[in-house]
Amino acid sequence: MVKEIVRYKINTCAVQEIGWPGKGTVMKENSVILYNGLTSDRHEFGTGFYISRHVTDSLFDFEPVNERICKIRVKPKRYNFTFYINTRPNRWKR
Repeated sequence: MVKEIVRYKINTCAVQEIGWPGKGTVMKENSVILYNGLTSDRHEFGTGFYISRHVTDSLFDFEPVNERICKIRVKPKRYNFTFYINTRPNRWKR
């Protein structure tokens, strides 16, 4: 996934169905992934954000609400921007 995001030169991307338990930060060479999933060891659900390294300087808040909702706040220059990601259960998943 990260290779495709870098290939298309995307700086910030919301990601659904991450499937990683707990919440945390994964540091890559040129990016950061902020995520929030279930508190159990089940690898289901989860939301997060991919953020390129030069945008991380503008990041000032990451708030995981639950395994289906989280938000980030960035302030690139003059204005604050808030991005929410919200996912619903996949009705096809069994």
